[in-house]
Amino acid sequence: MAIRSDKIGQSWLLPLAVSELIPEDHICNLVEVVVDNMDVGEIEQKYSSGPGNPAYSRRMLLRIVIMASADAIWSSRKIAKLAHENVVYMYLTGHEKPDFRTICNFKKECEELIETAFKETVTIAKALGILNLEHISTDGTKMKANASNNYTLSKEEIERIRRIIARGIAIDKEEDKLYGDKRGDELPPELNTQEKIREKIKEIEEASGQKMKGAAKKIIVQHVLGDEKDKAAIMKKLDKAEEELTKSGQGVVSITDPESRFMENKKKRKELSYNPQITVDHDSGIILANDVTQDCTDHYQLQPQLEMTGENIDGLPEWTKVSMDNGYFNGPNLRYLEEKEVDGYIPDSKQAQEMNGKKVKDGPYSKDKFVYDEVNDQFICPNGEILTRKGAYEYKGKLQYSYYGANCGECPFREECAGKSKERKITSDDYEAERR
Repeated sequence: MAIRSDKIGQSWLLPLAVSELIPEDHICNLVEVVVDNMDVGEIEQKYSSGPGNPAYSRRMLLRIVIMASADAIWSSRKIAKLAHENVVYMYLTGHEKPDFRTICNFKKECEELIETAFKETVTIAKALGILNLEHISTDGTKMKANASNNYTLSKEEIERIRRIIARGIAIDKEEDKLYGDKRGDELPPELNTQEKIREKIKEIEEASGQKMKGAAKKIIVQHVLGDEKDKAAIMKKLDKAEEELTKSGQGVVSITDPESRFMENKKKRKELSYNPQITVDHDSGIILANDVTQDCTDHYQLQPQLEMTGENIDGLPEWTKVSMDNGYFNGPNLRYLEEKEVDGYIPDSKQAQEMNGKKVKDGPYSKDKFVYDEVNDQFICPNGEILTRKGAYEYKGKLQYSYYGANCGECPFREECAGKSKERKITSDDYEAERR
């Protein structure tokens, strides 16, 4: 068998266009068409009259960001590297070489443009008849934030940092009166190095009898050593952290990424994360809607996902079946599906366990064996006896109702049904009819 010669370093008589190195059916060609059909004139107008070097085309940056998303690449540094090394990205940039900061700033400044490109993709897929829409599915997954679980602060720790910083500012004012002929931003001799500042922090800890987290110490050091711009940025960071801590209701907040939340992952470990949601056309695999949320569960994501889907495809067909997992099973979601006449399929906890191959306790007197009479708002037990509503209370911010059996004392199955209680009790809420 003959061996081909090694052609590395061989020159071409007529250099190829980069596009000739890319297969005709490559997805980058679709990306090019989608972006070329978009109007970016209004956005580019913002960059056309400013000082400095000419800005990169927003259309070009949009092409490589979308292509990177299709390749599941999110890092701006990796995208910039691809623009130097990968023929697909070289083609989409037109041989431009934007650095990672340019790409990162584009993603932050042009979120609406990226979202518009996504919607345009869905519109094209629908126009070409790619979308089937007979069955769509919604699901979420926990995505770890780029933040350390240990670099967090509680409300009390943030307040303590503020007190220490405020004390330092007061001392600075006093020193300004004594050393007014100096610049005013110079540090006193006892606080002019990180080591001396840490010693001062140690004195504060010993005096108060409370240890400080490494994150808190680092912020104080940065504030003391920083200029006015740095100090303002740190105070802004603390304001943002407090704001997100109030929103989340959690005990601590990440200083690196205050918008992230502690969520339980598949390994049952809690880590700072986000909860991205997507809705997909089952047959084609085309994503119809997407969002990134701070919610630790999927409970409140069904309605926004279906509304975004309807907006992106100009209305959900009446024949479409919608499926979700048990994470979306709750009263408000079931009522929403019923009111909007959506053909939805969501397993309850018992069905979900059976689908996962788990054994489920199924006694003759479990709650699902009791019939709910919506007209009279009462339950009927397997023996035909009535359980009426006798009480209401609030649990975790939700109104709950208690239903009690009237003739349980005379029932021969009372112990099997109610256990050691004298009467059977069932707890429900305003959505029992929807769950049935």
